[in-house]
Amino acid sequence: MTSTPTDPEDRDDPGVTVVSFGSGSSGNAILVRTPVGALLVDCGVGIRTITAGLRAQGIGLRDLDAVLVTHEHGDHVRSLPQVLRAGVPIIATHGTQSAARIPAAASVRIVAGTTFHAAGLAVVPLTVSHDAAEPCGFLLERQGIGVLVVTDLGQADDGLVEPIRRSTLIVLEANHDEAMLRAGPYPAHLKRRVLSHRGHLSNADCGLTLAESLRGAPERRTVWLAHLSETNNRPELARRTVEQHLARVSSGAVVAPLPRRSSVRWCSTERPSPTAQLSMFAS
Repeated sequence: MTSTPTDPEDRDDPGVTVVSFGSGSSGNAILVRTPVGALLVDCGVGIRTITAGLRAQGIGLRDLDAVLVTHEHGDHVRSLPQVLRAGVPIIATHGTQSAARIPAAASVRIVAGTTFHAAGLAVVPLTVSHDAAEPCGFLLERQGIGVLVVTDLGQADDGLVEPIRRSTLIVLEANHDEAMLRAGPYPAHLKRRVLSHRGHLSNADCGLTLAESLRGAPERRTVWLAHLSETNNRPELARRTVEQHLARVSSGAVVAPLPRRSSVRWCSTERPSPTAQLSMFAS
């Protein structure tokens, strides 16, 4: 876990590949790979899904430099026991280590706002508002390429503006349509939890957060909408809502909702386009 983005052996190849193995309450896991290593952000899908996804990328579980854990909820740590048995280092905040019962000897403790280096990436843990012990998001950077992963977020704050602007690929929660949630079948206490500042981000708030952050930003980038509710959202509704907000600031971002149970791949060497994104989700 000592490789840095400026190591001589990887200086000439800035390529970053990101693969989502699943997104939502059924499980979350995102592979971030460089020419010198690979990290998994969360391991909340089944271990067979993870190993099959890694195998499709030409690597195995033990090839991972580490697993970064955002927080201790089951849809983010489902396969943690198998990952630990494989000897893969776990990187998490102190609160997440304690709440997920991650052995200190098998993990590395991180602090929000303090950069560390792994797999040829500079990684910044970001404080997020969510009902977990010490949750975080991650900004992963390599030679001008940024990948932001924030999948559970009750409310956005100004601390996300710079990470969003620095990112080439933005993975941000668009959990629910507020009208669908309020009229839907969830019990009142669960609706209050989702709508709270420590719950989940709505489509509209996701769009507003992106629009406010990307106003005046000329660079073209890709946005993956994460953690969509199966009950209180629809992929096309989430995409349309976010795009409407982004259109007001002419950001030029390519927006695509992540599927719950299938893989999607992004590579920094490929130019983002609506056609390419649609073909990804057809598989």
